[in-house]
Amino acid sequence: MQWVRSLPIWIVCLAVLSGCATPDSRQPAKPKKPTRAAEAEIRRLSVAGAKLGDSKAVLRRFPQAKRVSSSRSDWETFEIYKPNPQISILLLTFRQGRLVRMELRYFNGPTEQTLRRAGGWDGLRDVLIKRFGPPVKTGAGVPLLTTLRPLNPAYARFNGVWDFPRAGRQIHYVVLSDSKGGVGVITFVDSSPLPVAEARAAAEAAMPNPGF
Repeated sequence: MQWVRSLPIWIVCLAVLSGCATPDSRQPAKPKKPTRAAEAEIRRLSVAGAKLGDSKAVLRRFPQAKRVSSSRSDWETFEIYKPNPQISILLLTFRQGRLVRMELRYFNGPTEQTLRRAGGWDGLRDVLIKRFGPPVKTGAGVPLLTTLRPLNPAYARFNGVWDFPRAGRQIHYVVLSDSKGGVGVITFVDSSPLPVAEARAAAEAAMPNPGF
């Protein structure tokens, strides 16, 4: 996994090289409410046998899973290398023992071609639109939900978000790609409101400790 260790440097180079690329300009005229079919699709979505809401028992499916550092103390994140031939890396994040985030990473590079095998940057976009309808917002102003850094959305071929408030789900897709390589990340997020007690505990866990 030498390429994984050199990934941050490679992504920086890609961001610079992609500065000449033309960002995807497909923007829906008006945000539309997701259809019932799209809501049903996001509710039954699974990735390599894992679904949002699963317990940590789902990790038994992935003997290669390794715990990695997380941006929040109330989260537990596990990295899974090659959960299937189409995905280079899958990150599963748990909160209170339940799966709340699935981050799928695709790469085109010297030893990885998962982005190409998955349909390319535009193929992934089209699959998401076909299954879940149009995104509610696209462009450089869409906040990144991925934990992969650094990615500059100003150079993205596509950066978009889907929102399913009734289902309590969100999707984010961002991709940088040119003739020299590419990186694409799809993030599926449980966006349902936390119970009051759990929300309070999460807020307290996220607060810095000044020692007084």
